[in-house]
Amino acid sequence: MKLVVSGASCSRSLADPQSRGYVQAVLDEYVSFPGTPCRASRQDRRLARDLYEQAVPLAAMRAAFLLGIARRAFRSNDVCLPPVRTLHYFVPIVEEVLHWPPEPGYVDYLALKLRPLVEAKAAGRDKPLRLDTG
Repeated sequence: MKLVVSGASCSRSLADPQSRGYVQAVLDEYVSFPGTPCRASRQDRRLARDLYEQAVPLAAMRAAFLLGIARRAFRSNDVCLPPVRTLHYFVPIVEEVLHWPPEPGYVDYLALKLRPLVEAKAAGRDKPLRLDTG
């Protein structure tokens, strides 16, 4: 599925309580991960509304976040990547998840492996994305 990122959401979705809940859930999840901003931008909010209008499931968003952050955290290269600056970074990963959904057990495994980094960010100890994989 190719996502359409228009940047101009219709006003109908702004008044819809379900839309507001979806957008807030996506943004809360997004900023909870290490290597992402502490606050979502207006462009991130607009993209989250676009994703709601395209009926992207929250579970697919979570899986995409976990896959994207895990790929960055568990790279074999010693070079630290710059932080993710926008929710748009995850659009190709969301498309991938929608086309080839990962096994639920794998998503749970990634969440468990990333938990120390997520907890460190929540505690204000966000560091560059590197985990000791040894």
